[in-house]
Parts: sequence; structure tokens; C-alpha cells
Amino acid sequence: MSMIERIRNRREANRRARAIERALRSASSPSVRDEILAIAQRHMH
Repeated sequence: MSMIERIRNRREANRRARAIERALRSASSPSVRDEILAIAQRHMH
């Protein structure tokens, strides 16, 4: 893996983490939050 790919992957992961955090903050109820976390976990692996 090249240095550029590694940087790109890290930037992509950061953007995804920020999007997830934003979604969690705007989630109205705990069940919605759980759903978002479940989806996020599925995408991480």
C-alpha cells in the first residue's frame, strides 16, 4: 500500500466518522441512535 493510499484511506475514515457523529447528534431517539450505530459497525468491518 502506498503512502498516498494510506492518507486517502485515513481521510475517508475521518469523513465517515464525522458523518456518523453528525447523524448520532441529530438522532431524535435512542432507537434511531442504536440503528445508526448498528449500520456504522456493519460498514466498518
